[in-house]
Amino acid sequence: MIAARTPAPDAAMFPFGRQRMRRTVPGAVAALALGLAMPVSCVVYGYGVGTWVFAVLWFLVLGGAGAFMAWVGWTDRNAYLAFDATGVWWWRNDTEHAVLAWDALDAVGLFWCSQGPGNSGHRLMSLELCPVGGVPQSDPALAPLTVEERSGVAGVSDRRYRIGIPVFATRHYGSALIEAARSRAAERWFGEHERSAGYLRVQDLIS
Repeated sequence: MIAARTPAPDAAMFPFGRQRMRRTVPGAVAALALGLAMPVSCVVYGYGVGTWVFAVLWFLVLGGAGAFMAWVGWTDRNAYLAFDATGVWWWRNDTEHAVLAWDALDAVGLFWCSQGPGNSGHRLMSLELCPVGGVPQSDPALAPLTVEERSGVAGVSDRRYRIGIPVFATRHYGSALIEAARSRAAERWFGEHERSAGYLRVQDLIS
C-alpha cells in the first residue's frame, strides 16, 4: 500500500460518493417534507391532542428516515475508485482508504451477477484483486476489502481483496469502469466471470 498520495492527474476517476449523494438528497428532502406535512397541518387547522400525537410520530419516522439518508449521502460524498499507472485507488472515507500498486498484484479482474428477475441488464460487479504472496494477516487499511471465497478461476487465489461496485454506479459509468480497470491492469487481467446472485455482500460495496 502507498500512503499520503492522490491519484495522478490523468487517472480514470469514478466518484461514487458524489453520484450517490445526487441520488439520496432528493429522497431525503422529500422524506423531511412529508414528515413536516402533518405537524404543519395540525397548526393550520387546529387539530386536537390525538392528531398531534400521531403527527409527532409521523414526523419522527419520516424525519428520521430523511435525516439518515442525508447523513449517509454526506459521509460517503468523497468515495471514489480510480485507476492510474501506479495502481488501484480506493477511498470510502477518511478512515477507510488505500491504494494497491499494480506491481503488488498477481491478478486483477471482475466478478458480476445479474440483479433482478430475468435478464434485466442490471448488474452488480466486484473488482477482484490478488496480491503477490497472498493477503497479509494484519493490515487494518485493507482488512475491509479482504474476502475468502473459492474463486473457481485458474490463477485467482481464494483469499483476496474485493471492491464491490453498486448497480447505480454500473448504470452511470457503464463500460468505462471495466475498460479503465482492464487497460491499466494489462497482463494481470483475468477477465470477467459471472457468479450466482447473492455472492456480493452489502458490506463489500464501495458506497
